[in-house]
Amino acid sequence: MTTYLSAATRDRARATYRATSHLEGDESWSDFVERAVLAEVERRELTHNAGEKYKGDSSPLPVGRPLS
Repeated sequence: MTTYLSAATRDRARATYRATSHLEGDESWSDFVERAVLAEVERRELTHNAGEKYKGDSSPLPVGRPLS
């Protein structure tokens, strides 16, 4: 999985990981990112799908950044 973040968001996330990984029990940068994504997935499932999991889907997502 390849994703793109603004430099400011990336740097903030990396700084947060470095400062807190030992406090939060992160096994790695990947573990930190997975936990962050999962927290947002669960929030959206709760908000938009009555807390039910959306069905998994491995089809390709649109690639690239929006033009505007």
